[in-house]
Amino acid sequence: MGVNALDYAAVLPNGKSFDFWEEEAEYDRELHVDIHRGSDKPGDGSIKAPFASINEAAAIAGPGTRVIIHAGEYRECVRPAAGGEDPRHMVSYEAAGDGEVVIKASEIVTEFVRSTDYLIGKDDDGTEPVIWQHSLDGEMFCGYNPFGVVNCIHEKEWLRYGRVEKQSSLTPYFLRRGMIYVDGKPLTQVQLYRLMRNTPGSYWVEENGLKIHFRMPDNGSVEGHLIEVSCREQNFAPVRPFLSYIRVKGLTMLHAANGAPVPQIGALSCGRGHHWIIEDCTVARANALGIDVGNEGWSLKEKEGQIIGHTVLRGNRVLDCGVCGIAGIGSSSMLVEDNLIAGTGWQHMEYGWEASALKFHNCVDSLFRRNIFRDSDNCDGLWLDCGNYNDRITQNLFLNICSPHGMIFMECNRGGEEPREILIDNNILWESRNYEEPERKKQTITIDSTHWNEPFDLSAPIGEGIAGYGSDDMRITNNLIGNMDGMGYSQNIIRGRMHDGRGGTSRNSVVLNNVFYDCRSGAVRLPNHDNIFEGNYYAKMPEGFLILTYPAPTQQLDLKAWRRFEGQDKKGGYAAFGISVDEEKLIMHISPGRRVIDWDDSETIGYTSMNRQRSDAKVQTDYFGNKMEEERMPGPFEILSDEAELNIDPRKKEYQS
Repeated sequence: MGVNALDYAAVLPNGKSFDFWEEEAEYDRELHVDIHRGSDKPGDGSIKAPFASINEAAAIAGPGTRVIIHAGEYRECVRPAAGGEDPRHMVSYEAAGDGEVVIKASEIVTEFVRSTDYLIGKDDDGTEPVIWQHSLDGEMFCGYNPFGVVNCIHEKEWLRYGRVEKQSSLTPYFLRRGMIYVDGKPLTQVQLYRLMRNTPGSYWVEENGLKIHFRMPDNGSVEGHLIEVSCREQNFAPVRPFLSYIRVKGLTMLHAANGAPVPQIGALSCGRGHHWIIEDCTVARANALGIDVGNEGWSLKEKEGQIIGHTVLRGNRVLDCGVCGIAGIGSSSMLVEDNLIAGTGWQHMEYGWEASALKFHNCVDSLFRRNIFRDSDNCDGLWLDCGNYNDRITQNLFLNICSPHGMIFMECNRGGEEPREILIDNNILWESRNYEEPERKKQTITIDSTHWNEPFDLSAPIGEGIAGYGSDDMRITNNLIGNMDGMGYSQNIIRGRMHDGRGGTSRNSVVLNNVFYDCRSGAVRLPNHDNIFEGNYYAKMPEGFLILTYPAPTQQLDLKAWRRFEGQDKKGGYAAFGISVDEEKLIMHISPGRRVIDWDDSETIGYTSMNRQRSDAKVQTDYFGNKMEEERMPGPFEILSDEAELNIDPRKKEYQS
């Protein structure tokens, strides 16, 4: 497909438009589901006699069938038995529009007694802990009891036991998958019964997984409260793999009790199929993973001619997932747009190497645009790991992310000599933080430097904007990277991480017309000279903010030395202005400013000191989708001399909420 002249933001690095495959589907059959009207007597799926459960419809829905689900709370895992045939003959599962459709992987429990058989003592303030217990009904689990299974039981070779200073940092991997909710809010699981002391709103699971002990958030009674326990691994997953051409629209899915990836078992799963459309859905509070769209694992055998990916994720809200929001292995031709992915990573499983709001492996020819990645804890924002190329990451907002690597993390990717690099353009990356816990922030890590998966430079700080590990051929253009605890942009060499016949060299990246603002560890850190920088501007920087780690000793350069010794950023410069963000309203305020750079004897710089630069030929739009001229100001939008307030929510208005 050629370039769509009306959608320049969809042009991939190879100069071709993203391959949009959607068509208006035709449906010759409708099946209605209504838990309120369908529970009295068996239905036939008609509007007058709807099914009581979604699975009644899923068992018979075939190509050209629309399953219309009416408002209500459905406690089941939806298991489609068939997919569609092509874009015009899909199977659609969609909300009727008469209220919220909620699919829960939990059940309500009652009958509680006081827990008195274990020693616990008083809180430090003298409060007597009030602990409740409940014996779980084994028949509720239908063969899968998440309270009897730990989070991580499969691909544990990725778990670096020696990477952490304290053994307690490994605890999340071996906690149980089951969760308890009080009035819709989760309790915090602890490893030992006695740890409920001083921890209101916590719970502990006995060894056999059939008895739970918990403490209410107010240390009070269970009377008058809704208590739910998770009991199913997923909310929506095909009955067998490779079902394709399925649409899921407008559904809310909660409380999936899945395990830490890998394998990637999402609350909402494409089941290794292709050509799905997932839109306007809410997937929230999964124990580990929200949505899986790929091959699920590296060990699974692929059938001959298997297609993975070609899936649309649009306008969804993926909220408060424990390890990863969206994940895919081998997913190509993916369209991920207008989504909100927030609150990811609360399990603190970053050393399992799958912790990210979005993480894809071997993803090519894909478009990630107009998404918000925000409020993540101990996980990255968008992570493309190994064998990704010809992808575009554009018009996204990354906000308030506590990351072990970066808001955008590129690992082991090689674009090659063909024009198929990864293009990162017109994004806002704001407030990347180090770990907040003081003992972790000061943590010293000792690593065997011969290990194949460890970076060459072991002193790399965390909380970066864009980070690359052994990745070549990136094109980073017209981004605003600001308010960073770590570096704005960094690269590390991973010597033994072999892909395409060699280890990563972190070379041949082009960094054009970006604005780096208040990067407190520095703007740029590189392991070698073999990259191109031009037209970038730097504001509110520390001394020596441009760092080259090789050859030793490390060089810390200012802009004058950067130009003289490296020949870089000859058209770039310093800038002075103030930026603040209202994170609730997503409003950015830009104010004029002046500053004297007194540590490199430059002259005073002012608010209007940035100059227009020649536009990158591969980037014809700005953050808001406006068509740009041959010259433009650095950054994702025009920063001019006047004070300004901007709405920085990049999503289309119909998805802003």
